[in-house]
Amino acid sequence: MDKLIIEPMKGIGKILLGMTKTEVDECLQYYTEKYEITYAKNPLCYHTKGAIQSFFQLEYDFDGKVNFIQIPSAIKNVLNCVFHNLDVFNTKTEELVEKIDKISNYDRNHRELGWTYYYPELGLSFWRPNILKESDMQEDWFKELEPSIQEDEKRNLYFECVSIQCIK
Repeated sequence: MDKLIIEPMKGIGKILLGMTKTEVDECLQYYTEKYEITYAKNPLCYHTKGAIQSFFQLEYDFDGKVNFIQIPSAIKNVLNCVFHNLDVFNTKTEELVEKIDKISNYDRNHRELGWTYYYPELGLSFWRPNILKESDMQEDWFKELEPSIQEDEKRNLYFECVSIQCIK
């Protein structure tokens, strides 16, 4: 499986911070052709083989240049998403946070800490919808959950999306 490289202050894959919409469209066309990714009429929502999840969420500044790029974990079905040789969607949150914290410290005062880890020097963020730690799975409250709910909750051991943004 190919890698989608996450480079803070630069870009994710072929999509770079500072690109125009026209340049982004060319990159997305490349992904469409190479990975058979189809997209909806909304040019910012890209789907694979009819899936509903968006692959690239982009924001533009007043000059029409990309200043924010976000990808969801659903893209891992098409590409491995890698930052410093770490597969960000297949590495457990606690391990990933610890390893990246050695590269650059995350904001320990972030108001959504646990759900969101923001590395301000890199303009790099990770998010998950619920906090779950490996140790939580040994707790009675977790063991009392229905098996299907347990499986669903285990997804929270990993991040659901990663984003980069321009640093001001």
